[in-house]
Amino acid sequence: MYDLLAGHQNISASYLISRSKALEAFPMLKSAGLVGAVVYYDGMHNDARMNLALILTAIKNGAVVTNYTEVTSLQKDTTGKLVGAMIKDNTTGTEFPVRAKGIINATGPFTDGLLALDNPSHKPIVQASSGVHVTFPNYYSPRNMGLLDPATSDGRVIFFLPWQGKTIAGTTDTKARVETDPKPHEEDIRWILEEVRRYLSPDIQVRRGDVLSAWSGLRPLVLNPNAQKEGTEGLVRNHLISVSQSGLVTIVGGKWTTYRAMAEETVDQAVELFGLNITRPCRTKEVQLVGSEGWAKNMFIGLIQRVRFLYTPSSPGGDDNTL
Repeated sequence: MYDLLAGHQNISASYLISRSKALEAFPMLKSAGLVGAVVYYDGMHNDARMNLALILTAIKNGAVVTNYTEVTSLQKDTTGKLVGAMIKDNTTGTEFPVRAKGIINATGPFTDGLLALDNPSHKPIVQASSGVHVTFPNYYSPRNMGLLDPATSDGRVIFFLPWQGKTIAGTTDTKARVETDPKPHEEDIRWILEEVRRYLSPDIQVRRGDVLSAWSGLRPLVLNPNAQKEGTEGLVRNHLISVSQSGLVTIVGGKWTTYRAMAEETVDQAVELFGLNITRPCRTKEVQLVGSEGWAKNMFIGLIQRVRFLYTPSSPGGDDNTL
C-alpha cells in the first residue's frame, strides 16, 4: 500500500526480509520472537531548516516577515469585521499596529489564544500533544537503516533512526499545555528508554546516561467533541479550516506531509473571503524552496570542493589548530 500511494515518486520498492537478514541489517535487534521484517523507504527532513527555507522563500516572493513578535489584540471596524492587529516586538517591548484586508490564524498550538482574542467566549478546538525525542550515540542503529514499530506497550509508534551521525528515538503522544518553550519530562524520556530496551539485544545496556539530548514539540491536534478517550494518540492529524463571524480565517491541525495542500486551501479561502484581486490559480506546485534549485545527489561534493579549509598542526605550546 505504501508503494502504491507513492506511485512514480516512490524512492524504492518495499520488500520482505527473513529473520537472519533482519539481524544482518540491524544487528542490534533482539532476536527472540523475531520472524522477519519489512524494509520500506521514506523521506527525511530537518524541520528547523525546512521552516527557515519556507520563510526565505516567502521573503523572496514579497512577504514581510518578523520574528519574536506576537499579536496582542485584534482591531475591528464598526461592523465587527477585522481590519488589523496590534503587534508586540518581544525583543524591545514596542507595540505597533498593522492594517490588513484579512487575517489568517495559522499559529499551530497557539490557535485558541488568537481565537479567544477574536471572541472571548471561544471554546477550544485544539488539544496540544507533546512529542518527545531523544538522541543516542550512533551505535544504537546502523548507519543506513532505522526501525519503526506501531505496536508498542501502549499502542504508540516507536522508532529509532540514524540522524546526523547519531541515533534519534521517539516519540511520545501525550496531552500537554501550550507553552512557548516546551521541555521534555523525565517520565517521557524514561518511557522511550524502556521501549527501546524491548527491541534491542539483551547484551546492549540501554542507559539513561546514553541520552545525549532530548527535546519536545507540540502537535496542534484538532479536538473531536465526541471523543471518549482521554489521551491524544487517537486524535487524527487532519486539518480544519474555519471562518469566524469577524472574518478570521483559521487553519489548524495537519502535518508536514500535507502542509502545501493546507496552504493552498487556506489561501484559496482567503482570496474569496477578502475579495483579493487574484485571478491566477495557485502556483505552489511550481514554487521551489530557496536552496533547492539545481539540486543533485552529488551536489554536496561540489560544495566541499569549492569551500576549502586549511588545517595546520599547531606548534608546541601553541593553539590546538588553525582553521
